[in-house]
Amino acid sequence: MNQTIARFAAERLPVEFVHHYLSHAHMNMQQFHPSVRSKAERALRSTVTYDRFLTWEDELFPSALLHIPNSPYCLFYRGDLEVLHQQTTALVGSRELNRISRRLVEHFRPLIEETVSVSGGALGIDGLVHELSLDHDRPTIAILGAGFSHLYPQVHSPLFERISRHGLLLTEYTPETPVKKFQFLERNRLVSGLADRLVVIQARQKSGTMNTVGHALEQGKTVFAVPGSPLDPLAAGPNQLIEDGAIPLTTADQILTCSRIGR
Repeated sequence: MNQTIARFAAERLPVEFVHHYLSHAHMNMQQFHPSVRSKAERALRSTVTYDRFLTWEDELFPSALLHIPNSPYCLFYRGDLEVLHQQTTALVGSRELNRISRRLVEHFRPLIEETVSVSGGALGIDGLVHELSLDHDRPTIAILGAGFSHLYPQVHSPLFERISRHGLLLTEYTPETPVKKFQFLERNRLVSGLADRLVVIQARQKSGTMNTVGHALEQGKTVFAVPGSPLDPLAAGPNQLIEDGAIPLTTADQILTCSRIGR
């Protein structure tokens, strides 16, 4: 059954179809759109086999992702699945960096040391978060927007290799899935969904980071934002989020103190 679900993922079949397929022993395919039926029939004829993946049917599938809108039903991985059982913090931000970006990420090093960092593997803040985690012997989770045969950005290939050995790479896309822009927006719901809370370090007012925030709010996650100078365009996103009700974050202890009390 798991291989069948993975083949459904390869065809990008909607989650509603998979729910229906798993709950009906004799499913009437005619109730679905012809394009869905065509993809389903192709998946059911496929003999491709996949390895290192999880489906809804697996106990190790991250429970946090079972309850988000448009929940993924198949995740491909490289690395240590045990990190999914630890407390997580998504730290995200701009693909651009400025003179204080690295210092800002380092300022929140205690968060990285006491929780597992989650980010999107992108250039900029994401990459700094993953690097700092590994440099301090902490696992990190990178959620990618394409298949493992098409790692993006390519310049992060050495970083992804390190993460696969000392953390976890995750993607909902089968290994042969190429890079497409819309997939990174889809990926964002998993970054926020897998984390216990979301921290926005730097971002322009209109950016992919703000898309991740939208998913976090829809999922009921607490959103923290690092305030910055009104003259800094990379602080515009966090500053706007704070105006809209996000919690201003100036020290890691604001999160860690509550986390320790809750243990």
